[in-house]
Amino acid sequence: MKKLSLIVLLFVFVFGKFAINAQDAKFQALIIYNFTKLLDWPDKSGDFVIEVVGNAELAKELSDFTKTRRVAGMQNIIVNKVLPAEVSNAQIVVVGIADSDKLENIIANAGDRNTLIVTEKSGLTKKGAGISLKKEKGVWQFQYDEQNIKKYGLKISADFRELGVE
Repeated sequence: MKKLSLIVLLFVFVFGKFAINAQDAKFQALIIYNFTKLLDWPDKSGDFVIEVVGNAELAKELSDFTKTRRVAGMQNIIVNKVLPAEVSNAQIVVVGIADSDKLENIIANAGDRNTLIVTEKSGLTKKGAGISLKKEKGVWQFQYDEQNIKKYGLKISADFRELGVE
């Protein structure tokens, strides 16, 4: 009986943790998608590519969420899960918390293209990211560095400024 109770308790803990992570990934996907509405990229040709480094759950949720959506009503959204060294020609690169220590290399791989770097770890706007997602008191928010966003040729809307924390 003790073994069964322990197994049930372990299952509840693991399932509960998975449910929380899945819910967090859904909120993050929604927030990231909204960046496509609140920021303006100069090049509106071809597909709008979002690369996710290190967070498979977020990549899946983002892919599912954007499957039927477009950027500015015309660009298809393509979501790819990539390794840090594979960051290439994306409009948004999302850096998972486990790969935060590779941010400098990821920024270098993104080059000077019109790329928004979004991290899951708070405070990385001080190290070059445009946006850092953070969960505070159960609520998802984002902090941003306007200079880091503008240096890649992106334009920020007034609504973006209102919703984020600089």
